[in-house]
Amino acid sequence: MKVAIYNLFPSMLGNIKNWYSHVARVKEMGFSWIYINPITYPGFSGSLYATKDYYSYNNNYFSSGETKEAEKEIKEFLEYCKNIDIKVMIDLVINHSSKDCVLTKTNKNWYILKDDELVSPSAWDNGELVEWGDLASFNNEESEDIDNLWNYWNNLIQHNIDLGFSGFRCDAAYKVTNKLWCYLINNAKNYKKDSVFFAETLGCPIEDIILLSDAGFDYVASSAKWWNYSDEWFINQYEETIKHAKQVAFPENHDTERVIKEYNGNISEVKQRAFFTAIVCDMWMITIGFEYGFLKECNVVSGNENDYESINYDLSDYIKRLIEYVKQNDILSGEGKLESINLIEEKEKEEEEKKENKSDDIETSENYFRKLYKYSSNGNEKLMIIINTSDSTEIFTDCITYKLKEDISLENSLGNISKESSIEFLAHEVKVFNVS
Repeated sequence: MKVAIYNLFPSMLGNIKNWYSHVARVKEMGFSWIYINPITYPGFSGSLYATKDYYSYNNNYFSSGETKEAEKEIKEFLEYCKNIDIKVMIDLVINHSSKDCVLTKTNKNWYILKDDELVSPSAWDNGELVEWGDLASFNNEESEDIDNLWNYWNNLIQHNIDLGFSGFRCDAAYKVTNKLWCYLINNAKNYKKDSVFFAETLGCPIEDIILLSDAGFDYVASSAKWWNYSDEWFINQYEETIKHAKQVAFPENHDTERVIKEYNGNISEVKQRAFFTAIVCDMWMITIGFEYGFLKECNVVSGNENDYESINYDLSDYIKRLIEYVKQNDILSGEGKLESINLIEEKEKEEEEKKENKSDDIETSENYFRKLYKYSSNGNEKLMIIINTSDSTEIFTDCITYKLKEDISLENSLGNISKESSIEFLAHEVKVFNVS
């Protein structure tokens, strides 16, 4: 992680005047970016991601429904952030709009139509077709009025840049034609060269990630949040992705269950996931309330200020130390090769058992440890990362085998351990070692 970004979920805070008080503490924790979900006027479903008017704004966030007044407040907030070196990223939703969007009346031919009716986006989920009935899909690839449609998106991006936004998190980016992204990103970077584009790519194949990277996206989404530290899929995905794009990882986001709830209140497991996601990306993101143990998921449809919970615990200091720690270590902050020692050893064991025609299913406490090498960008140096996945304290007895030299962990660092044969790991503890 070289960059840290904080998701300021607007519905949870209400009026933009309430956002200011959070910016200073976000800055204090070490974040240099803030990401804000859609603030445009929503359609009949109320979903933030179902835009009714791309040039009008959500009444829940601004003092006036008038565009001019709302944009004045936006500019003031963005200027405030800029003055304390915080950049702000906004959601860009161009794959679809609400079915009652003003564009469905004025420019219906910009949409995918079937028998002259608007078509909703859909996707397969565990063998079941899920359709978002409140949404209408834009025909960004084959509209008969494609030049004007693309120009509309181009003008919208430049308008948001003029308001003061520095970046765009592009919703459902892989569902939008690559040619359009090439056009929009190239124009945006010509208009403001340091504009940043982050593609929401969760669930899409690596082929689409490569195309989006080629289109000019600065970042794509990482699936690190879902890895169990064992299965091979994440290692393969990570290795393939870093060849093409920088990644954004997170312990939770506005679409997921709160991680403290997922882990049944186990703070040490929350910290473990935070640490791991922070060392396998170029940009690390948390969502408002992560630091305070909020239990309610962000609600993009009916979320409101009542969703801002009482503080259950405060990880602000831990997050600050984590960001500083990772940034100061070139290997942890970079996106060098990641190697699962467990997977290598399991394959070697399988080969050996095949030769000897036997199997050993006996589980020992050592099976709780997940061992990784993370390499420098040039591959010449490496660190060993060991994760205790157990709910209990466990003893790692292979210090000499793996040539552990120095414990440089964020917490409970032991320093020089070259003469130690074993080390105690607390429940769900992550440790980082220099190796000889």
